[in-house]
Amino acid sequence: MSKAKNIQLKPAYTPPSLVVWTDERLAALDKTQLANLLENLQTQRTSGRVSEATAVDLEVRIRSRLPAPKAAPRRKRPRSEIRAEARAAEQLGDLAAELARRYDLSAESAARASEGTRGFRAEPMTDSKGHARTGASVRTGAAAVERYVGYRSGESFAGLAYVLLSDDADRSGYVLLGTDDLIGEEGSDNEYSLLAGQHGWSATSRARMRAQPVSGFDEGAQRYEELLARMVAEHA
Repeated sequence: MSKAKNIQLKPAYTPPSLVVWTDERLAALDKTQLANLLENLQTQRTSGRVSEATAVDLEVRIRSRLPAPKAAPRRKRPRSEIRAEARAAEQLGDLAAELARRYDLSAESAARASEGTRGFRAEPMTDSKGHARTGASVRTGAAAVERYVGYRSGESFAGLAYVLLSDDADRSGYVLLGTDDLIGEEGSDNEYSLLAGQHGWSATSRARMRAQPVSGFDEGAQRYEELLARMVAEHA
């Protein structure tokens, strides 16, 4: 018998990045395992073994299952920040009302245009008071403030948000949000990418979400309307 036949072959190594982490697989992990997976994800991301889109999507889903750090003290909000948020919420709400008068953005029309789209659920652009809604990024801790208006039709989403990131308490601004079919790849990798991913409604859509900072409300309102007009025209 030749020596070659006695050599034991090692099993092929499969990097963690190649594992498909479905919601069911994540649900089976406890908090410690989720924390370890998140830490390993950052290593994989830094080394370039995980794509940015995959990392953003998985990080959002892991963090949504982990409790907020109890030791983190609640930041005392200055009055100027509170007033700015209230003003932005009202301003965005007024924009949504104006656009609803000029375009057919009803839930019924969105549902008709999305017929056959798996898991589609129409959501109002504003809260019950007609103001901009609060983004999930505030609950997860990614942002100190996020008030947004948004519209989904089929597999497309467009939104405009007023954002103050948690780690940048001195700089707030408006951010255009949208799926890659509307915004493209320009907004795929910036400081708002994690926030954008939290507007997705599935693992695939979260990876497709993009964010682009704009100079202010006026530019954001104009570009948001352009995206809505495209969606309405394409799904008419």
